[in-house]
Amino acid sequence: MTRHILIALDESDSARKTVPFAATHLDKTHDITLLNVVPDTAAACGLDSPSLTPYFERERNSFCRMEERRQAIMSETLEQAKADLVEAGFDEKKLRVLVKVQEKTIAGDIVHEAENGGYSMVVMGRKSSTGIKDFLMGSTVQKVLHSLAGTPLTIVS
Repeated sequence: MTRHILIALDESDSARKTVPFAATHLDKTHDITLLNVVPDTAAACGLDSPSLTPYFERERNSFCRMEERRQAIMSETLEQAKADLVEAGFDEKKLRVLVKVQEKTIAGDIVHEAENGGYSMVVMGRKSSTGIKDFLMGSTVQKVLHSLAGTPLTIVS
């Protein structure tokens, strides 16, 4: 039976481990969607007002250039992930790359896609961070785990 698997990716090392995991452990007949939720930075980059200080304008431009570079790196990462899955034996016609601009939170958008896209499983990498940060704010994986209803979540670390 063909299943539809959602693999949530970002630029972290742990997220990149999900592709070799999928290549090794998932059936090659599955449909795979590689998802990246992009933080909405357009609002900050689009600010243009006479009231902005020159310092803010310089820093905004630096931030926007860094964000453009991050998006280019993520695009390359997604295409490489797709190529790696094809090389592992997955049918390219069954692979889809989906980039969505953040609407809620990263976790909320992953859950929304998982619940509305008819996926039979979600695969995510667990980012290592400080324990205190996870305790206070929760990690994206924890938020997805607690919000995802009825869809299995595989966490790759």
